[in-house]
Parts: sequence; structure tokens; C-alpha cells
Amino acid sequence: MTITLPAGLEAIATRADGTLKLTFGTPELDSSKCAELFDYRRKEVLLLLSTGDISAEQKDIIEQTTKELKDIKGKSHSQRLREALYLLHQQENSMLTFKEYYKQKMESLITMVLERLEDA
Repeated sequence: MTITLPAGLEAIATRADGTLKLTFGTPELDSSKCAELFDYRRKEVLLLLSTGDISAEQKDIIEQTTKELKDIKGKSHSQRLREALYLLHQQENSMLTFKEYYKQKMESLITMVLERLEDA
């Protein structure tokens, strides 16, 4: 699944967990292009930025990378847990930063596991 559209990089922001948030603006899109774009919501994608046309070589690299990503069986359990906690953080409208929230939840999980261990 690929989509190519013109866009302007409008903002770059850093997040507490060290990731970046990129904000793009596009020209007005027709309804079919909008629907196609919404299919990418909440999915990990590859992003190629170019100020000109995308060459055949660049397209080949994207296709190869996409195939390699499909070969990976998915995210690690720790990556999935972190993402799930991030979504929970958003859903709960927590007043904590995600970094603080993540630390608190992980400490809680660690304590719960440690309490279940038999005394040695």
C-alpha cells in the first residue's frame, strides 16, 4: 500500500520519550485521496521526503524496505506494551507526562510480579 502526495512540513516537535512529531499540510485533496490517506491512520509507515520527483531508484528502495518490514514478525512485547500504555495515557487524559506515566505504570507492573515470586 503506497500513496504519494504533495505536502509541506509545517512543524517539528520533540516528545518526552525522545521521538519526534512531524506535522504536514497538504493541498486540498479529493474525497478518494482523503479516504486512501485515512487507511494509514494508526499504522507505522515509511516516510520519504523529497523536494523533487521521487526517482525509480528511490521507489525501488521503498519497495524493498517494505518487503523487509513485512518479513519482520512484528513488534517486541516491550514495544507493544509501551504503545498500549501510551494509548491508555491518552485515553485517560492523564495530567502526567507520558514519561512519568510510563514509569509509574511499569513500577506498578514490576511490583506486582515481584510480589508473586516465592521467597527464596
